Amino acid sequence: MNSFVIIILGFCAFILQYILTFLQMNRFTKHYREFRRNGRVAIGKHDGILRSGVIIMFLIDDQGIIKKGKYIQGVTVFARYKDINHSFIGKYIGTLTQKDCKQIHYSKTLSLAIIDARNNYNIITAGGTLPEKKSPFGRLLDMFRFSFAKK
Repeated sequence: MNSFVIIILGFCAFILQYILTFLQMNRFTKHYREFRRNGRVAIGKHDGILRSGVIIMFLIDDQGIIKKGKYIQGVTVFARYKDINHSFIGKYIGTLTQKDCKQIHYSKTLSLAIIDARNNYNIITAGGTLPEKKSPFGRLLDMFRFSFAKK
């Protein structure tokens, strides 16, 4: 009887996680569509394994000048989108640096997501394709392979 209850609770947790993730993806799609209707979009992300992850979107014009930006940072699906600081508005996205982020006192993970958006923009405008990043599980496997290969 106890194992049946555990199975039911696990199934309910899975369904709840699915619903909350679906709602979060709908919020992302809503903001992305809003930006896309008004121009081009540069997206950057930084996955957090032990820290909170960040996704940032910049609305840019044809010359790469930032018109608007939003980011989401958090550990749970309850995180909400926030506007970026107005000091990025009017800057060319291709030249953003860590120094620009430090002047605004952004967190390290948010700064890395901004730099990722800059790198993605520069790669795409140069005609390249973005390299596919490994999942956290894939990176963990690589760490174990590397530690066993050293021995």
